[in-house]
Amino acid sequence: MTDLIATGISVLYIGAVVGSSEWLRRTGRLSFDHSRKWVHVGVGTWILPTVLLFQSAFWAAFLPGIFVLVNAVSHRFKLVKAMDEEAGDNLGTTLFPLAFCILIAIFWSRDGGKAALTAGILVLAWGDAAAALVGKRFGRHRYRVGSGWRSFEGSTAMFFVSIVAVWVAGSFAASEPYGWLPILGAAGLATVLEAGSRWGFDNLIVPAGTAFFLWGLG
Repeated sequence: MTDLIATGISVLYIGAVVGSSEWLRRTGRLSFDHSRKWVHVGVGTWILPTVLLFQSAFWAAFLPGIFVLVNAVSHRFKLVKAMDEEAGDNLGTTLFPLAFCILIAIFWSRDGGKAALTAGILVLAWGDAAAALVGKRFGRHRYRVGSGWRSFEGSTAMFFVSIVAVWVAGSFAASEPYGWLPILGAAGLATVLEAGSRWGFDNLIVPAGTAFFLWGLG
């Protein structure tokens, strides 16, 4: 499959995710928060076919690069509410595709790099969404991080879903699946980074930290 065909498939998929999220929000089937997480999980999961379909790092990062600009404009002018953040100073929707670009640029051609970047993106897509949804619904035991709050329930969800995400990435993209110690270490690091970040910067810090950790282990 050529990179242009892979790009076309990616455009159709992402368009379907964003479009369905906006439709579900407008029709009242999903709340504002849930529609954003729908996009977050759906777009992030696309890293799995990305490492399979694309041949070059440039084309793999091309569409995320476009969406860095699109999301920045959408965030500024509130064009697609399902993709925008509630907080006006939250840059999460712009930093998310930027994380794709940076990790692909750094790790695509390195031994074990595709598995590491896949794990980083999946931990963010799945674990961060689980932390937010569980924390908001069941979070009763809170702790302060700077000027904000996190919940132990949300962080626990982040940890266990991150375990699944790293295991899936290793099984899918690595020449040899990750062992349990790297999986647990990466999940623990991702949980700490997510808990300690603010203003949407977890969308960059969590995948980068996770990817560097796993790749550094060789």
